[in-house]
Amino acid sequence: TASSGSAASGGSALRRRATSLDEALAALPEHRDAIDGRTLSTADAFQYFTDTVGRGVLLVTAAVRSDDGSLAHGGSATVSLVQITEMLSRQDALLSGALPSGGMSSTDRTRFGQYLALQSEFGATLTVGDLPAGTAAAYAQLTDGRRWTTLRAVGDSVTGAGTGLPGTASAWPDAADAVLPDLQALGSDSLRGLAGDASDRADDLLLGILVGTAATLAALTGGAVLALRARRATLGRVSELQSRTEDLTRTLPQLLARIERGERVDAGPPAPQGRHATDELERLARAIDGLGRVATDTAMHQSLGREGTEKVFAQLIRRTQILVHRLISLLDDLERKHEDSDLLKDIFKVDHLATRVRRHAENLMILSGSLPGRRLTAPVSLTDVMRGAVAETEQYTRVKVKNLPADRRLAVAGRAVADVTHLLAELIENGTSFSPPDTQVSVSATKVAKGLAVHVEDQGLGMPAEKMAQANELLARPPRVDMTALGEDPRLGHFVVARLADRHGIKVELRESVYGGTLVVVVLPSALLEEHRSPVLDQLTSAAAAAGHTLETAAVQALPGTGDQAVAGVAGGAAAPVAAAAEPLVHSRVPDHSGFPEYGGAGLLPPVSEHPVPPPPDPAPRTGPPPGREPGRGQGSPAG
Repeated sequence: TASSGSAASGGSALRRRATSLDEALAALPEHRDAIDGRTLSTADAFQYFTDTVGRGVLLVTAAVRSDDGSLAHGGSATVSLVQITEMLSRQDALLSGALPSGGMSSTDRTRFGQYLALQSEFGATLTVGDLPAGTAAAYAQLTDGRRWTTLRAVGDSVTGAGTGLPGTASAWPDAADAVLPDLQALGSDSLRGLAGDASDRADDLLLGILVGTAATLAALTGGAVLALRARRATLGRVSELQSRTEDLTRTLPQLLARIERGERVDAGPPAPQGRHATDELERLARAIDGLGRVATDTAMHQSLGREGTEKVFAQLIRRTQILVHRLISLLDDLERKHEDSDLLKDIFKVDHLATRVRRHAENLMILSGSLPGRRLTAPVSLTDVMRGAVAETEQYTRVKVKNLPADRRLAVAGRAVADVTHLLAELIENGTSFSPPDTQVSVSATKVAKGLAVHVEDQGLGMPAEKMAQANELLARPPRVDMTALGEDPRLGHFVVARLADRHGIKVELRESVYGGTLVVVVLPSALLEEHRSPVLDQLTSAAAAAGHTLETAAVQALPGTGDQAVAGVAGGAAAPVAAAAEPLVHSRVPDHSGFPEYGGAGLLPPVSEHPVPPPPDPAPRTGPPPGREPGRGQGSPAG
């Protein structure tokens, strides 16, 4: 009959849908593990649970189909109630996933609107009177409540919003948490009631399917909601942990840099415990915070220990400097007391060695972060500074100084004399050390717009481009006193030069020489340059004035090989006797192989001779007025 054929086809459809639901449920453990392991995306998890619940709804629809009028109406109402619950659950999943970021994609917003429309459609087709009596009353009370109204209002505002979420969206979670469990319970009660009403008209198979489907559907829906909410909570806490880790990554290098500069920092108190003080994520967050505090405390202790070591190091070096200065003073006394040329030659050698020892001691002071002790106040001529730098090198005989500025009064400010001399000595020493012994190291200087440029050029093998770039980086931006910053092959001379140059604003750059060696360009800023008055020239001027002559300083010329310390003559020969009577101030210590007047030894300036310049003879009595004076005015008569 038609009735039996319809039952057979209905049974076949029921079996197919039951098999389809069983296949979906078989994959449930795998999907739960993927969600727990955070290997399944939110979109994929949502799609799986939506598909599985949809299969369950189709099974319920097939199961409640009946030729009996009352059962058919009750089954249709129950299916509508289940579908309303499912549509609301899908909306909750989409909105719960969007709340942490504060925005919803256009695709999710479209789906949200579709589920909201389907919920309204199923609600319109639901005849509440067809539900079991208890279920109908509970459903009417639920849909008339405040939370149901909140869900409807929030849903409408979400579909009408732009890319962001409306402010009312924050009220959704509490309302959904209250409404969804009640709806799920109503659906289960309705299925049970429907099964009870049909128990005397259906066979045991149909009754078992209805009850099993109801329980499975309720468990599956509840599990889906719980899984999505747990995922949302976990993602929020992982995002918070990521933010704390990024803050530590950003602030920890800054704290360590401050410690490296010698500042005192405090790692701060431990971060307060959150609501989940005992779970794995909170323990991981506390471990990361603790790691930052331990790193800061360790760096502080290392910095304090390093400072203590540097202070002890500096004290030992200062004691060595004191001994070296005493040694140099004794050598100066010996030079003044003895006139034996052989003995003086040996004394000069020891004096030269003591000078180099002093420079190396000053290197150690600079490496320890302290300042060398030598300080002058009066400016020193550029020639004497060059001479002092050459004299402080071991192979001074290979150094050739040439092409100095024509202005003999050009001098280096007293505050920078010691450091400039030391800097040039280090560069000249490098030139002689890294070039063949049969070659020369040339030193020259010229005035430039920003000061004075000194060139130190050797004829060695040069430096590889990479090494030269590293050296120039060190010279341009000297690091803190830390030997680890110098690399595996530390050039201590470059480090010392960099520290001295940085102290006075001196620019130092290495370049490749046309000879294949290395050319060092040193630019002394104008602030370090002053005008120097020669003591000899001042004495000659005074003597000439006392003798009644006028000394034309512009016409004073230097003899070859004597630099600016010796005077050859005076214009017109007027002051020649005075020049001849003046003792030269240059005290010879080392043979002259540098183009300078003979000088070497410990001092930056040549010491004054033991024999002072003799006073000029009294002028002979004059019968007429001195040249250049009006008759009738004596030398001492007041002007006017």
